[in-house]
Amino acid sequence: MRKIFVAVVFLILLSTNANAADFKHSWEWEILAVPPSSGWDSEPGHSISNALAWCEREIAASGSGVGGHDIKFTRLVLLSDDQNLRSLSLNITPRVLAVMSFQNYDGDRILIERLAGREVPLFLAGGENVLIEQGGRPLANIFALDLFRDYRCSAFAEYAKKIFAGGKDIRMALAASRFTVNQEREAKICYDILDKNGFMPMPFWTDASVRDTFNMMSEEIESQENNPGIMISFLGSMGSREVWRNFMRLNTKWQLWNCSAPENAYLSCRGMVLADQNIKLNEVGGFENLKRQIWNTRALAIMDNVYAGRAVALVEWLKRGVNSLPQPVNTIPRGALLRSLEHVRDIPFGNQTLNINPILHRPERRNIYLVEVRNKMYRLLDTLNIAGMKFTNVY
Repeated sequence: MRKIFVAVVFLILLSTNANAADFKHSWEWEILAVPPSSGWDSEPGHSISNALAWCEREIAASGSGVGGHDIKFTRLVLLSDDQNLRSLSLNITPRVLAVMSFQNYDGDRILIERLAGREVPLFLAGGENVLIEQGGRPLANIFALDLFRDYRCSAFAEYAKKIFAGGKDIRMALAASRFTVNQEREAKICYDILDKNGFMPMPFWTDASVRDTFNMMSEEIESQENNPGIMISFLGSMGSREVWRNFMRLNTKWQLWNCSAPENAYLSCRGMVLADQNIKLNEVGGFENLKRQIWNTRALAIMDNVYAGRAVALVEWLKRGVNSLPQPVNTIPRGALLRSLEHVRDIPFGNQTLNINPILHRPERRNIYLVEVRNKMYRLLDTLNIAGMKFTNVY
């Protein structure tokens, strides 16, 4: 009899534990996390992973969770080749709340191809160069933390307005190629903004296939009398550096403002000015407090403050979207969640507070850092809070 009693007790305990595990699983929502291209073992990867672990534990300890649920992050594992994303298993079960990508441009583009049109939200931790619209409307389930790349047009126009009040006494020119869609579109956007703000920029449409085209453009500017001026370049990396070299050769008083993303090749271009939403985040973005908070509360080390900040911002975005739905949220209301995520406000991102633009599926505004190349470093000139612009294929 004793053996039978012990066996019955064991079966009862086993059943109780199994039921508890099933209950926990049923009350736990899953978020799939795609690592940065450098992998989870890199400094960005470790920082993202620890930031997600911190969010997971903080949500569990809060009592209210996310819509009353705990969150589990599943860190997907990739090979070194980005093409592995095409065959990566994305098991979107009814318990999967969202997918978060910390990939680069190529990786994000592949994930958008795979998930666009699905009801599960895909969050991009960056996404500056990635289009998340189709037919003039945002893809319903794709969201990005960065402004789209054409914010530089507004940033330079606003900076010119700030430092050259009125605009009539400063010579200004724009250089772009009509044979490169983004260059022509962005140059026209910038021209219109400058024109509305009282400037009269000269447009230079170049053809890189014509020999000495950059020399001719530079000499034409120099012929506008030997007075200071601003050239805003939309010619990309090689074209902008070629213009800069000609400016140096001619010893012109004109300054080059480069409407491209910063890169190491520009560090030799003394005096070049660039505008970027990410370049100074680590220095002045205000993520040190988050790093200390994660360490002080959960003893988790953060090596890359900005990547950790991006991870926490995405989780906060998702959490606020869910918590704004009618409570309690027993099952994931897919369509209602996507609509809610379009209107989230007050997302902490270092020393910025982000509100989501429902038309863009991106923040309404971001801080843009104006920098100048000095002593092979980017020296901060100014910080402007710039609104994102609706993307148009043809301008």
